[in-house]
Amino acid sequence: MIVLDTNVISEAERPTPSRQVIDWVNQQDEGSLFICDPIVIEQSYGAERFHARTGSDRYLRALDRLLNDRFRGRVLPLDTPAAVMTGRLRARREAIGRPISSSDAMIAAICLAHGATLATRNVRDFDGLDLKLVNPFEAGA
Repeated sequence: MIVLDTNVISEAERPTPSRQVIDWVNQQDEGSLFICDPIVIEQSYGAERFHARTGSDRYLRALDRLLNDRFRGRVLPLDTPAAVMTGRLRARREAIGRPISSSDAMIAAICLAHGATLATRNVRDFDGLDLKLVNPFEAGA
């Protein structure tokens, strides 16, 4: 099971996406790819901001396709155990002088709760969390 971070999802919507990322995604078993609720929040926020600024519903439509087509039935929730783990992760990182955002802590907690690997460009943001990481933006990912 691999959870795609926002930066991996967003790459596909770029006018000229990274060929490396697209190839990496295409090499994965589609049924093993998931997103999670904090990713949905980030995608929705970005789509709404873009719509308010430009009047274009391009990203709102992309979000609809993401949820109702591409990842239908493969969105992992932020449930109570993951919420508790989110607090633990934030406290642990803060104690060592490496704070983590609420959003990243939620993503990490959901991945840990499901034994999932996180595919992200921002691997450094998740250091020290005992989380399996892969960076599709790097060669050999």
